[in-house]
Amino acid sequence: MFSKKKFSLYIHIPFCVSKCSYCDFCSFVPKNEQVNAYLSALNTEIKARAQKYKNYDVTSVYIGGGTPSILPYGAISSILDEVRENFDIKDKNITIEANPNSFTREKAEEYSKAGCNRVSFGLQSHSPRILSVLNRKHNFADLENSVQYALEYGINDINVDIMLGVPTQTLDDIKETLQRVIGLPITHISAYGLICEPNTPLTKAIEKGELMLPDEDETVNMYDLTVDFLGKHGFSRYEISNFAKEGYESIHNKNYWARGAYLGVGLAAYSFVNGVHWNNTENFSKYLSNPTENIENVEPETLETAKEEFIMLALRTTKGLNIAEYNKLFGADFLAEHKETIKKLIDENLVKIENGFLIINNPYISNAIIAEFFD
Repeated sequence: MFSKKKFSLYIHIPFCVSKCSYCDFCSFVPKNEQVNAYLSALNTEIKARAQKYKNYDVTSVYIGGGTPSILPYGAISSILDEVRENFDIKDKNITIEANPNSFTREKAEEYSKAGCNRVSFGLQSHSPRILSVLNRKHNFADLENSVQYALEYGINDINVDIMLGVPTQTLDDIKETLQRVIGLPITHISAYGLICEPNTPLTKAIEKGELMLPDEDETVNMYDLTVDFLGKHGFSRYEISNFAKEGYESIHNKNYWARGAYLGVGLAAYSFVNGVHWNNTENFSKYLSNPTENIENVEPETLETAKEEFIMLALRTTKGLNIAEYNKLFGADFLAEHKETIKKLIDENLVKIENGFLIINNPYISNAIIAEFFD
């Protein structure tokens, strides 16, 4: 019997109530009729992509942004109705991102009825001081209410994002945020280090000396505290920044790390299908004018780029890089190809080989370790 191919589906909603000080994602505060125009264009693109990829099953859906939860009541239901009419969704794993101050009881009911069974809340910190630095508009009480609304309507797979290494942030801030978050009935925590992207308000303030980042040692201590604390409270780390209770790892994100296929729809969405990477335009007017013909930066992968991506993504996970899988997939000998690099990293106690997997010992400096393979 013919077996259909599979991919994950990502849907981008570029709208926010306000722009966070650190954000360089494709997101903005909408004006006038931009929301309705975008939703119409998005539906057009969904139909067109479904026709092109009708031989694919969808294994997970992720609605991200931006802030999908700021859309008016009924918009998410409409989007998912369009997806179901056009794609074959095999596994009912549908995640929606939300800010705690825009996730209402009514929206929880809508999302649940529309099939969302996982929600990811962007908290970042319990501290009003840290939230002010980040220009976040919610507070911890908003998160408490949002979690309760989600549970009321059967959405019990709940992620909370927190951020490490923010200006003025201390170890005590991290510990209190973690204590408060794990006191809620949630299943997953994503703990990301702040990345100071060029030209964001936060980076400009740091460059002017108006704000100061925690020093590197303190940021490392924040990460180590997070790993240790969450491990003691039933959240196992399975990727550099992701921690889950047993059975609640993110299906959608695990597909990315395994180099599975994914299709992105919406403004600036990225895709990887049939060994080809591309992204949709970031130009809002261009997207609205022709949502089916907006693809940019089409890059078929080569053997070398495929190997590099395999190494980079596998080493982000706690499981590590499966040496036999690499050799079989690429007809190669991983240990021979990277003999000197691996010896150096093992001698420096930065990696280990265990049960056929190459594993990073210190995930906080994983980017530097991974870069050793590409020098």
